[in-house]
Amino acid sequence: MIFFVERKQYCFQSNVNFFPHDVLATLLNNLKVQERQNRVCTTVAIAIVAETCSPFTVLPALMNEYRVPELNVQNGVLKSLSFLFEYIGEMGKDYIYAVTPLLEDALMDRDLVHRQTASAVVQHMSLGVYGFGCEDSLNHLLNYVWPNVFETSPHVIQAVMGALEGLRVAIGPCRMLQYCLQGLFHPARKVRDVYWKIYNSIYIGSQDALIAHYPRIYNDDKNTYIRYELDYIL
Repeated sequence: MIFFVERKQYCFQSNVNFFPHDVLATLLNNLKVQERQNRVCTTVAIAIVAETCSPFTVLPALMNEYRVPELNVQNGVLKSLSFLFEYIGEMGKDYIYAVTPLLEDALMDRDLVHRQTASAVVQHMSLGVYGFGCEDSLNHLLNYVWPNVFETSPHVIQAVMGALEGLRVAIGPCRMLQYCLQGLFHPARKVRDVYWKIYNSIYIGSQDALIAHYPRIYNDDKNTYIRYELDYIL
C-alpha cells in the first residue's frame, strides 16, 4: 500500500515536471466546482505547480481565468495567487508588476471575499519582495487596501490588518505612520478607534524606527522638544 501511494506521488510529480500545462488545465477546471474543499485543495495544487515549474508557467493562465465572470472562479484565482506568492517568496519580485492591475480590480470589488483574499495576496507578496525595490508598486496597492480598514467583518479586518503588517515590513513604518497620522485625532470616535488600532500595530512592530519619523514639535519658552541628534547626517 505504501509503495502504491509513493508511486502515485511520483507519477504526479513527474506529470507536474514534464506536463505542467496539462495539469494546470485540469486544475483550472476544478475551480468551477461547487464544493469548497475541492476548490481550496485546487488552489494549493496550482501554487505547488507554480513553485515547481516557475511561476511564468502558471500566471498567464491563472490571470486569464480571472476574466471568467463567476464568483467561485475569481475567488479561487485570488486564493491561488495568495498561496503562490507565499510559496515562491522572493521570486515574486519578477511578477509583482504583472499582477498589480488584477489586485487593483479585486480590492475595489463589491464582494467582501474578493477584497479579503486580495488583501491576503498583498500580505504574502509584500513579505516576499521586501528589500528588492518594489516599493512603488506596494505603495500603489496600499492606496487600494487602506479604504478597507473601516470594514466590519472580522475576516476582512484580519486580512486587511495582515496586509498592513506586511506592507509595514516592505515599505517601512515611516510611510505607514504618514498614512496613520491623519486619523488619530479625527472627530469621530469610530474613525479614531480604527486608526489607533493600526498605529498600535505599527508601534509594536517598529517602535524604534518610528522615533525619527514623528512630527516635529518646535521648542517653546519652557520646553525643549526638538532632538537635534536626529538631524545628524554622516
